[in-house]
Amino acid sequence: MNLKDKIIEALKKVQDPELKQDVVSLKLVYDFDIDEEKGIVKFKFMPTTPDCPIGVQLALMIRGAVKEVPGVKKVILRVENFIYQDQLNSYLEEIEKEEEEGEHIALATDKNGNVWKESCNKADYFMIYTKYGNFISTRENSLIKENKENDIIKLVNFLADVKTLICKQIPDELKEKFEKHYGINIFITSKDTQKEALAEFFNRNS
Repeated sequence: MNLKDKIIEALKKVQDPELKQDVVSLKLVYDFDIDEEKGIVKFKFMPTTPDCPIGVQLALMIRGAVKEVPGVKKVILRVENFIYQDQLNSYLEEIEKEEEEGEHIALATDKNGNVWKESCNKADYFMIYTKYGNFISTRENSLIKENKENDIIKLVNFLADVKTLICKQIPDELKEKFEKHYGINIFITSKDTQKEALAEFFNRNS
C-alpha cells in the first residue's frame, strides 16, 4: 500500500458528524500532491456548504488524521469554497509553521480525552498541540511494560517533537530523564480536562 492509499484509508475514518458519512465518500478532499520521499502531503478540502457550521472542526479532524499516517512528515491543507476560508487557511499555515519549529505540547489523556490521573507513561493517548494551543493530532500510547528503560526510550521517540508534556503525575525518575536527558519540559497540572489543563499551562507561562 503506497502513502496515498494509507492517507485515503485514514480519511475514510473521518466522518461528517451531521451527514454520518466519511469525507472521502462525500468527495470533500481532493487534488492530492504527495512527495513520498519527503513525506509532504498537499491537498484541498471543501466543506459540504460554504457556510458549513463544522467546517473548521472538519478541517482540523482531516488534517489530524493525515498527520497520523506513518511516513507523513508535513501536511499542507488548503480550504476552498468556505466563507471563512481565508481565516482558516491562515490558521492552518500558522500550525504548519509551528510544526516546523517543533514547539509541541503533549497532554496525557484517557480514552475519553480527560487528563490522565495516573503516571503519564500509562496514559491511553497523547493529545498534541502547538505552543499556541492549536490542536494537531492524537497519538495512541502503545507501550505495554511499565517503568523500564526501553519503554522510556520508546515513549521519548513516540513524543519525538514534543517540547512540553502536561500530565497529572509522573515518577521522579521519569521526570528527571525527560528533562535532563531528553530535553522535554514537564508541567504538572491540577486540572482534569484538556481545556482547563491547557488554560492553566498558558496562564502560568504567559
